[in-house]
Amino acid sequence: MIKSDNSKSPVEHRKELRRRVIFSGVIFIPQTHATIDCSIKDLSDDGAKIIVQAQTLIPNNCLLINIKNRIAYEVQCVRRSGREMGVKILRSISLTEASGPEALQLRRLLVERLER
Repeated sequence: MIKSDNSKSPVEHRKELRRRVIFSGVIFIPQTHATIDCSIKDLSDDGAKIIVQAQTLIPNNCLLINIKNRIAYEVQCVRRSGREMGVKILRSISLTEASGPEALQLRRLLVERLER
């Protein structure tokens, strides 16, 4: 009797491997101006895995602030599982050189979190 080896890990479809990190983050929903605290667990140039603190409704497109690196991302949800979300990074927004109303608003949210 031959046993099949089912211990292989799933096929990786990402272009770039994500780095394991544990960063504090904030999800910002521009339509409602709501903020949701989260943790960024994996990160690459084109995606991230985030964990929200409470299971809540989050739209497919939103903004994610990486507090440690002082950068925000426009993201699109590509996977959900309970409080965990896999997101694709559509663009980066520097918060250290903030210009324009969107970047300034995100920078204010960052400064609020840094003062806690």
